[in-house]
Amino acid sequence: MSASEVAGLLSAEEVTLSHIRRAVHHLPKSCRAVLYDEAHHLHPSAVGEFFEALSYELLLSASESSPSVVSIAAKLADAEYIPYDKYSPDGLWYSRDGGIRFKVKGRVAAEMDLLIKTSDGVRIFGEVISGSAGTKGFLSEIAAKKALLSEIYGDPVEFLLVLPYEPHSGLRCVGENDAFAVIPDGDTLYRNVPKSEVMMRKLSPAKSTKRVDGRVW
Repeated sequence: MSASEVAGLLSAEEVTLSHIRRAVHHLPKSCRAVLYDEAHHLHPSAVGEFFEALSYELLLSASESSPSVVSIAAKLADAEYIPYDKYSPDGLWYSRDGGIRFKVKGRVAAEMDLLIKTSDGVRIFGEVISGSAGTKGFLSEIAAKKALLSEIYGDPVEFLLVLPYEPHSGLRCVGENDAFAVIPDGDTLYRNVPKSEVMMRKLSPAKSTKRVDGRVW
């Protein structure tokens, strides 16, 4: 299974109110408040965090019907934080907020938004972008992350870009086996759920047979 096929799965998944509620649930309560305050100077950042969480939730549900997707690394509120052990080998360690980080020789070498493994041994990492993203250094950053994953796991690596709009020319310049998925206006869908429904509510993780601890992804 290729990145383009995963992109097709993700793009075809219908966004439900449940997806949106779970995405907001992944955000800290302070970030949820900022998400619903569009005049706040940190609102764009909160929108980006929401869209990243929404992309993750959609990916989990879309993958349930696909035997070609073997696993998806847990993240955000689904991730289990374990303090870093300096004697451990290079690899994935979650940040306190459930972010996916790869450490090499004790230092953070890369952060990634999505990790997918397919039945034919391809590892796909995803970057989720909202707002007006620049392209300076974009290709070199993606190439470095590909090389890191290939070195750690020894498997073929492809890249998936997730956006709420059709990518402009600079962001289209990804590798031959890479792909992009569009969730139309996905960064605004929090508006479909009232703030009162999600500010204090706590939700259990969505049922998933594909979600795994990132350390065994």
